[in-house]
Amino acid sequence: MRNTGWQRTWVRALTTVLTVGMMVLIFCFSMEPAERSDRTSGQISEAVVHAVYRDYDRMPVQEQHSIFNSVQHIVRKAAHFTEYTVLGLLLRLCLLSWFGRRKGIPFLAWGIGALYACTDELHQMLIDGRSGQWTDVLLDSCGVLTGVLIAMAVLALVRRKTEGGRTVP
Repeated sequence: MRNTGWQRTWVRALTTVLTVGMMVLIFCFSMEPAERSDRTSGQISEAVVHAVYRDYDRMPVQEQHSIFNSVQHIVRKAAHFTEYTVLGLLLRLCLLSWFGRRKGIPFLAWGIGALYACTDELHQMLIDGRSGQWTDVLLDSCGVLTGVLIAMAVLALVRRKTEGGRTVP
């Protein structure tokens, strides 16, 4: 088997460190008690609310709460999806660096990411005020799949441009 540029030792080390680092980051976010997690997403939600709803401060309190809760829900779900999209991308690149372009590698990357999403939700059940949600496992798994697909698309484009020494438009 011929080693490609992706299978160099430093590439393997880098993709492995980045992948494990992303898993640790997700683990750390899941370790936050509910109050701290709400405060973090609340700050982001507040910025989004004020950017989208210019007259937010003049709205009735009931309407403000409704809007804020909706935005915070979206922010939290977007954060889940995004962190798992990055994980999926990194898993695909990491597995490429270790195993090359074998057929089942994208499925393996998705499977590892989906399994990690399951363990993450189980982990959250052990944290004060947090809960595990099967809908988050589905969302996270979709994020992993998106990351794997992005990695595959980028790799295909790079391969196309570099094969044969010609540039493909």
